[in-house]
Amino acid sequence: MRVVFTARVVFIARAAAEAAREADAVLLAVHWSSVNDVLQQAGNLENKVLISCSLPMNAEDTALIVGHSSSGAEELSRKVPRARVVAAFSTLPSEVLFSVFDARGKADPPNLVYCGDDEQAKELAARLIRDVGFDPVDAGPLRIARYTEPFSLLMAQLAYEGGGSPQLAYRFARFRQ
Repeated sequence: MRVVFTARVVFIARAAAEAAREADAVLLAVHWSSVNDVLQQAGNLENKVLISCSLPMNAEDTALIVGHSSSGAEELSRKVPRARVVAAFSTLPSEVLFSVFDARGKADPPNLVYCGDDEQAKELAARLIRDVGFDPVDAGPLRIARYTEPFSLLMAQLAYEGGGSPQLAYRFARFRQ
């Protein structure tokens, strides 16, 4: 499986298009203000699994510019209507994403939620989530990104301004009666 990670960099359009064309999945992890440019550079994403890691933030990164009646992931799905969009990886600080590689295989890995409308695309996203050391939690259809995106802001608040460490993850527990 080939996966393309996009970062907050300027791509040469041909290189981005070649990488996306050969990939099974494209992870879009850019500032919301760059999404249109990166999509244009990536070229045809029809039938590709497009994993949205980007939050629809304003230029100052102080607020979501899409929310409540839609989400950034749903807007992305409208921008690329034939892509198979899954929202994942945005609910944890990047420091956790990088450090979890050291914790792979240990008991009780942190959870990571994802959502989407295409079951095969969600299976691929869940596999990627497992491969990087998390326990995937299927949150349902893509419209649930309306709730995961604000949750991402809560996690950022706790990680960066809550007086602790950005090494913050979550684990859901089900209690039986």
